[in-house]
Amino acid sequence: MDNLNYRLNFGELCAKFNLGQLTTEPEQVFGGFLHRMYLLKTDKDQYAVKALNPQIMQRKTAMNNYIFSEKVANMAYENGINALPAMVSNGSSMHEVDGQYYLLFPWVQGKTLPSGSIDIECCKMMGEILAKIHKIDFSQLMMDKQDEKLDTLSVDWNDYAHKGKHDGLEWSSLLLDNLDKFYHWEGLANSSGESLMNNSVISHRDLDQKNVLWDENHLPIIIDWEAAGTTNPTQELIDVALNWSGFEEGNVSKDAFSTLIRSYRNHGGEFSDHLDDVLNYGFSGKLAWLAYNIRRSLRLECTDDTEQELGTSEVIKTIQAIHNYANFIPVCIEWLSVIDVEFVKK
Repeated sequence: MDNLNYRLNFGELCAKFNLGQLTTEPEQVFGGFLHRMYLLKTDKDQYAVKALNPQIMQRKTAMNNYIFSEKVANMAYENGINALPAMVSNGSSMHEVDGQYYLLFPWVQGKTLPSGSIDIECCKMMGEILAKIHKIDFSQLMMDKQDEKLDTLSVDWNDYAHKGKHDGLEWSSLLLDNLDKFYHWEGLANSSGESLMNNSVISHRDLDQKNVLWDENHLPIIIDWEAAGTTNPTQELIDVALNWSGFEEGNVSKDAFSTLIRSYRNHGGEFSDHLDDVLNYGFSGKLAWLAYNIRRSLRLECTDDTEQELGTSEVIKTIQAIHNYANFIPVCIEWLSVIDVEFVKK
């Protein structure tokens, strides 16, 4: 199992890829949920180093997905998006030392918005940026994804719930008490996904507040492109609007949500999919995230105690978030209908 644990050797990383000599101890930077990020200071420069999760790198598709995502980040940058692609060495963005893989980035000065904060001007900018990303011609990359389908779920929630109960994990009762709902939501997501397959774009797919840095001029820098791939544009729009309007903190702002949607549409973003299908498919990503964190919590897909604890924490938060999302769908339909009427009148 050693190869499934992090093997961090920053001195060798610096030497192998000519980053310079370390001048201070690498400093871990917190904020992400999948990998580990560090600030490296050398006598040449400062770098943001992402140590990729060894468990995830075991997946057959992981390496190709990361290589593809960097192509997306670079094309976005070339098309006017203030993206931050990974550094390239010897023709590759993937850096390996002793079986541990890294992505390297120049260190940039910028801050994410404080957790739970609502900024209407930021919402306007994010709506515009998302519209611009969706309009980029990624056709040369689409060939790599032409056989890709929207994800379908098939999770044995009952088995996970009983394993959690056996291990004394606090989330098990939350899952056991709502098994019918989780299977129902999974079914809605899968059936809705089928109708959305014919409308897809290549995009960031994780354009949350944590993945946007704001520089000293309050301009956005789009980071963390590792999830980039094909998505339904309307479904991604709603996900982004919910994140930037405080939904995950349990206090969604109608003004922020509507502002981002309007900005997207004002900048040419299209809104053509059936709303019920889009919102039902919204369960898919949330349920997939829940299943992954359950596996971490159960130590089925976990590198160490720290990741197991993170998984457990995320399970509890995600179960509540899914319930909140289900309750919010009727409200979301009402808000979006008002915006739609506005654009019909224009």
